Amino acid sequence: MELGKALFNIAALADLGEEITSEKNFQEKLHSLLHVVLGTFLASRGAVTCQDRSGDTMAFVARRGFDDLSPAAIDLGRIRSAGKNEPFLNADDAALAAAGVEVVTPLWVRDEFIGTILLGRKFTAEPYSREDFELLRVISHQVAITLNNHALFLNLSEQLNDNRKLYEEMRRIYHDTLQAFAAAIDAKDMYTRHHSQRVARYASAIARELGWSDHDIEGIYVAGFLHDVGKLVISNELLNKKTPFTEEEKAEIRRHSLVSYKIISQIKFPWKDVEKIIKHHHERLDGTGYPDALSRDDLSEGAKILTLADSFDAMTSERAYRRKMDLRSALIEMNSCLNLQFDDKIMLAFCRVLDKEIKGELPEPDILPHLGRESDLTVISAMLEGLIEELSGQKDGG
Repeated sequence: MELGKALFNIAALADLGEEITSEKNFQEKLHSLLHVVLGTFLASRGAVTCQDRSGDTMAFVARRGFDDLSPAAIDLGRIRSAGKNEPFLNADDAALAAAGVEVVTPLWVRDEFIGTILLGRKFTAEPYSREDFELLRVISHQVAITLNNHALFLNLSEQLNDNRKLYEEMRRIYHDTLQAFAAAIDAKDMYTRHHSQRVARYASAIARELGWSDHDIEGIYVAGFLHDVGKLVISNELLNKKTPFTEEEKAEIRRHSLVSYKIISQIKFPWKDVEKIIKHHHERLDGTGYPDALSRDDLSEGAKILTLADSFDAMTSERAYRRKMDLRSALIEMNSCLNLQFDDKIMLAFCRVLDKEIKGELPEPDILPHLGRESDLTVISAMLEGLIEELSGQKDGG
């Protein structure tokens, strides 16, 4: 049940993100957004309203049902006094109740009231749950930004800079949502808190060093967040086991990459091959990995990046069955696994990123902030310079 709900919520948010960033005109976009919202909550009726520029009245910008509800009947004072983007059950407003409105969500962007999302009862007649309200809260942020972007567009000369900031805010909210799902995955294993977030940052840093486009970097960032979603089907007892795994338990643990693939492949993301990158993040160049025992030539660059990022974080994190490695030991271990588990081109890019971070050449470090301070960075820097020279020679010679 937990897995099905997580999959449904991820899919709903992916659909919503696709509609928000689509090229449709505003009216089409709003009706599509409303359709996604109604489908997500199985609501029989719904509407999105927008406050006019005077701030005194509301207007319906999309609705299905509520034909007898007049915008003038909506008590704006009461709605504005509720929490920003916080859904609440309509219990006191007789006009809304008479029209069949069961849930009201006030839409805000920063300190500006934008409008509302109104929902009727569910087709199933079930009450709205706490989980429904949490998901609706995330959705309300995105709908509010969409409405506000349109209002700003009508006054283009004043809004060019704000529009860029609001687009970034929309992207941030989307990524915050992905982080929430990643946190739910990581929470099953007490030893891997923030693992998915770190893997996402490491993978995107490597991809950036390799010259990937911003769009593709965002794709592998998302793959990093969701690569372990299949662990939702594995018991907490097994994930947190401190004694060696039996062969049957190893097989159960290894099943998570295939389950992750099956979940993610059902969602239409705007990035290429996210599901395959996730499926293959436990493959090895020598063909001894899982689930498909692929070898070097069969693996995408994205899968090779995620493999290294995931393994590095596993090495440098505490686990139930072993202590974490210091940075020097992890680099030695990774170097010993070159061309068996890790690709030398990916390892070279990783070493370059880490070296630049130590030397302060990157404005926003992605790796060092997540590591312990046990290692002498002067020693590590000298070690990295040697690895970079060696790997660059291999690359030039190969």
